[in-house]
Amino acid sequence: MPPKPKVTPRTNIDGAHQQNLHVRTGSRLSSKGKPLLAHKRLWLAVAVAVPLLATDWIPASSYLGGLKARLVESSAAFSYMPSGLAFVLLAALLSLVYLSATVGRPYLVFAYNCFIKPYLKSKPAGIESDEHQKRLEMFYEGQADVYDVTRRRLLRGRSTMLKLCAAQLRQYYPCHFANDFQVGKSGETVNDPSTLPSPPLSPSFLAGQDKRFAWIDIGGGTGENIERMNAFFPIRNFDKVYLVDITPSLCEVARKRFKRLGWTNVTVLCLDASKFEIPKEDGPEDLEIALITMSYSLTMIETYYPIVDRIAEVLAPSGIMGVADFYVSAKRSVDPTRQLGWFMRWFWAIWFDQDNVYLSPGRREYLEHKFKTIKALSGLNNFVKPFVKIPYYVWVGGQKDATMPTFALDAAAEEAVTRAEAGEFSDDEEETAGMTVPHPSADSKDLSTVSANHIHGQGFRWRQPFDPKLIERFSTYIYAFAWEDPRVDLEFLDLKPSDRMFVITSGGCNVLEYAIKVGPERIHSVDLNPCQNNMLELKLAAVSGLSYNDYWRLLGEGFIPNFSTILDTHLSPYMSPYAYHFWKQTGNFKNIFKTGCSGLAIRVFQFVVRVRGLRPVVERMCNASTIEEQNKIWLNELRPEFLSKWLIRILNNDRFLWGALGVPPAQMQMLLQEGSAHEYCVNTLDPVVASTHLRDDNYFYYMPLMLKFNPDAPGNPAYITEEGYNLLRAEPHRMDAIQIHTDYIMNVLNNKVKDGELTKVILMDHLDWFSVEDATAEIETVHKKMAKGGLVFWRSAGKHPWYNEIFAKTGFEVTKCQVREGETMYIDRVNMYASFYCGRKL
Repeated sequence: MPPKPKVTPRTNIDGAHQQNLHVRTGSRLSSKGKPLLAHKRLWLAVAVAVPLLATDWIPASSYLGGLKARLVESSAAFSYMPSGLAFVLLAALLSLVYLSATVGRPYLVFAYNCFIKPYLKSKPAGIESDEHQKRLEMFYEGQADVYDVTRRRLLRGRSTMLKLCAAQLRQYYPCHFANDFQVGKSGETVNDPSTLPSPPLSPSFLAGQDKRFAWIDIGGGTGENIERMNAFFPIRNFDKVYLVDITPSLCEVARKRFKRLGWTNVTVLCLDASKFEIPKEDGPEDLEIALITMSYSLTMIETYYPIVDRIAEVLAPSGIMGVADFYVSAKRSVDPTRQLGWFMRWFWAIWFDQDNVYLSPGRREYLEHKFKTIKALSGLNNFVKPFVKIPYYVWVGGQKDATMPTFALDAAAEEAVTRAEAGEFSDDEEETAGMTVPHPSADSKDLSTVSANHIHGQGFRWRQPFDPKLIERFSTYIYAFAWEDPRVDLEFLDLKPSDRMFVITSGGCNVLEYAIKVGPERIHSVDLNPCQNNMLELKLAAVSGLSYNDYWRLLGEGFIPNFSTILDTHLSPYMSPYAYHFWKQTGNFKNIFKTGCSGLAIRVFQFVVRVRGLRPVVERMCNASTIEEQNKIWLNELRPEFLSKWLIRILNNDRFLWGALGVPPAQMQMLLQEGSAHEYCVNTLDPVVASTHLRDDNYFYYMPLMLKFNPDAPGNPAYITEEGYNLLRAEPHRMDAIQIHTDYIMNVLNNKVKDGELTKVILMDHLDWFSVEDATAEIETVHKKMAKGGLVFWRSAGKHPWYNEIFAKTGFEVTKCQVREGETMYIDRVNMYASFYCGRKL
């Protein structure tokens, strides 16, 4: 029988509505004052005084007249101003004085304490704990009550860090909201958790979980972070929360906050964090430290090594460490996403040093040395747009050795177990049975990120480690969706669950199609462009973390509100740090189908539609009930606009072809050998519109035209359908078969694939780009890695590509699947390639 949940009764304090108090997520608790416009007497006085002072209504002999005369004499310029202008300036002056005394007061206090007061008083110079405390107290004592208000724009990334920590905690620690709302593994919605109430019931022992866990917020100051966290991981789920800060004035504000909220499981400790010990009365022997956070405090600690070492000692193996802080990069960083120019490194290090804030890169690097990185984000805070950009980072990590065993066996391991039980192994074989061959780079250096077998390693469930220098070469992906018809692929592939595939990632759509339709034993998905693999990671994470309704909104309709928040709260646990960083920086899209290089082509098309007033015509064609009606609209109304020779001539340049369509010059030359660019467009589009029903069966053109998938189309890709989504969630081994590699194809084949392992290979059309030497080397390597009888497939812009002969000479039997010629001008729903070939290894 599970233990009865512990519940501390609600404290007998008045509710916020009874105290005339209001609480906003991320704000301090305060009395609700009148709005500025509600001070009727003040504005009445201003309305009477300003006209009297600005005009000649006041007699010169009166006291007020004399006062006005002296005022005018003291400012000669004022006397030459027209009455109207004087009236405006006086009103502005009075408003400025009033705002400075009310709404603007916190910012004046902040400016005085930060930029003036430090130079008026001498500060203790020692590095001992008590000297450090005195320095901080001198700095904060005069601004403690306005700290929260004045730091919201300056200290960016705190909410992001808390959301990431909460998302990771929910993968291991149960999380219950007051209204039974749940997120994480069992979540069925992506409603913003910040809108959900969580009353101050604390602590709450979790039913069925024989563990107690706590959170330590180091340098927590006024406690605002703890109040914010309540929206993402309610505080009542923690048995204890410790706010540790060395500054007495800030700790006093925090105590008042939690007393007012009634959170009795939160303890404020005013001491040096390196001396922190769990109080004996809290039962430290069975209390897990599940979370430790440092929000803009690591850079303020004089000697940070003992603090970080102490954190590593007390953090539970399943615990999370979260940091948000300022930073400057080293002169040369391994991670290009954090690299800053020389001026940024120099200026901000000197600027913050004046306030005893130390931005040396060694602090962040030591964190990454002591812990494994789970998520990381480097950004610029546009504090004063567009000039002042302050570098900051968010980092979430875990213990280095917090690995967990896996009980999932692939086919080779299952066979090894079966043979061992039957006594079929020799002595030498028994030592290596079921073992995997490590990638050569894996044991050459200690990777700073978590691995797939880490307790919090869900983000590396699919993504394989790669050289981060590749990130510098690619700022975006080419394809947001695949442009190869998987229906035709599956028709010729003869795919089986026992197959081991090697494919190019592209938009990732076809990888998911193969996983749903058949579920091969292994799918090696390869792309040199990290951003293309980020797109596949997004789709895999969406399957894992979103309800179907929200999944459809994101990938079926191309947009979901609050994507950045959803990325933190629901998708981040299933993403690698690289993919998370990419989507956090580029996730402000209005339609995901209009992003990337292919999105440029879609935007050009949409521009032509808008300029020519063709939107109603496009919608009529896409919603036509029959192919005949659809083709008639195309031929009579749209074709003259889109296949006009002037438009094709404008778009027929190398920069647009590569930047928008992913067609390099070498491939374009192959295409032109078959005819002109105009003839190519005609031979591609006319057969498609005449042969397929866009609304029901051809999402390749319906989606770019309508900027969304048709939810009722029977021809949609399987991963978009609810049936496919449910199958991937119900049978996770289908997704676990996917390994995402970010590297050259040759490197992946030579380092990650065993000889004779592959049974199905799909090379798409990339051999069109290659030289003879490069094509020969790749084809020979593919032959070496394929099993006898294995099939390799390729498409080409040419009807009879030159490298067919290389396949034949290397040991493949080449057969024609489809060629676009003669009366067969329609070969698949994309119809952009001139040919489709297959090679069987002899």
